[in-house]
Amino acid sequence: MIKKQLAIAIGAALTFGGVGAANAGVYVSNANFGGSFSISGFSAVGGDNNPNTYEIKLTNLTGALNLNVPNRGVISAERTGQAAIDVSPLIPGPEFVSNVPGWITLGTGQITSSGLTGSNFVYDFNTNTFTSNGAAVTGGAFTGGASALNLLLGNIFGPLGGAIGDGSVSVVHTLGNGTWTIDVTETDKNGTGFSGLFATLDSLGGPLGNGDGKIDGLFAVNGAVRLTVPEPASMALVGFGLAGMAALRRRKAA
Repeated sequence: MIKKQLAIAIGAALTFGGVGAANAGVYVSNANFGGSFSISGFSAVGGDNNPNTYEIKLTNLTGALNLNVPNRGVISAERTGQAAIDVSPLIPGPEFVSNVPGWITLGTGQITSSGLTGSNFVYDFNTNTFTSNGAAVTGGAFTGGASALNLLLGNIFGPLGGAIGDGSVSVVHTLGNGTWTIDVTETDKNGTGFSGLFATLDSLGGPLGNGDGKIDGLFAVNGAVRLTVPEPASMALVGFGLAGMAALRRRKAA
């Protein structure tokens, strides 16, 4: 049961795709892409001396993502869409499929980040054109909180995501001809980090993990993640309300 939940959650995570802002407080990212994935370097298997540094490589990519990401603030996250993961060539078809036809709630968290050079990122692997706020890019680097990143990616480990904790995640990534290479360095705090949960996945046995220090296969996603942050106007109203309450208290005290 745990193995199935984790696999479905990974599918949900890959549904973090494209972007469009409905208004100032809602960020909708949509993905319709697929290819091969490989995650390695997250465990001591094979002589890895630093499991908190690992690589995620997506290859043979087709399709596109349009990402709209707030740099900071409190967010509530939802997701919808389909994802399929094939991790065993010996079993016909994808072993794990997630299909969420309507929006479901993922949770609420605080986003903090540094190093982001934009808020709208468009990655088109059909034409190999990649932009940040309209300017061409070939990659980038940023640092953020692990728990918030889990929400931004569509709650990558589902109900087990709480084990990730609230450490920091530093990412350096490059975009190329059908390839997306993502190098990650984690600082664990109050949890195992993503690397610890990848190691758990790899140790479960079966088609998902065989204890070799690597998780790989094929994936295809078509879905979205919706992030909502408080509107500036709403926050101003809250401020006015608090100020009014303070004034009443002062008047009563007088």
